[in-house]
Amino acid sequence: MSVSHIAVDRICSRLSDGKPLPRSRFVPELSYGRHRGPVGLSSRIAAVAVTLYRCPRDGWVIPLTRRPQSLQHHGGQVCLPGGRVEPGESMSEAAFREFREELGVNANVLQRCGELSPLYVCASNNFVHPVVAVIDRPDPWKPDPVEVDQVIALPVAHLTESRFAGLTGAVSQNQWVKRRGVMTDAGEVDQLRFSAPAFDYQGHLIWGATALILDQLAQILLEEG
Repeated sequence: MSVSHIAVDRICSRLSDGKPLPRSRFVPELSYGRHRGPVGLSSRIAAVAVTLYRCPRDGWVIPLTRRPQSLQHHGGQVCLPGGRVEPGESMSEAAFREFREELGVNANVLQRCGELSPLYVCASNNFVHPVVAVIDRPDPWKPDPVEVDQVIALPVAHLTESRFAGLTGAVSQNQWVKRRGVMTDAGEVDQLRFSAPAFDYQGHLIWGATALILDQLAQILLEEG
């Protein structure tokens, strides 16, 4: 499926019509308390920027970032640019500020589309709000090396082709086995092992909150009507 201006307009319309959004299918096996369940009172409010721009070669793309392995939270993972919402900021203001801080360029917003479903990320204790917008094609990236190891331009068409989004409802996924330590005051006493659905783009494995957000966007694009 090619992604046209009409399809992008559909995203904007769908995020403002008040109807329930489709539920993502990329939920890890161990999800309650990670991406489902009540959000803790101590959780931080965060926002991520789901931005689309036109690339002459790949059509509509979404910029993602790969985090350095040295970071404590989500080291080495592919993420959407974003972070904590500061006092007095709206979700959009926080998302686009983090975009600028991480990628080194302003998000020149052409059209604000709305928000996808918020979700809780246990590993960083963040309640994340995905803000969707159409932006002008950025200048060359100037990523912050402390936060960004690589900028990845993910074609939106990759989300809507049958081998990922499943035009017939059958999602093609890699099942990635993850391990999480069980910690006590004495240190790690055991490990939890669980599978997490993921998809691959040019050798980059995308899973967790980022895959959940992108899959919801893909389902909106694939909705009939």
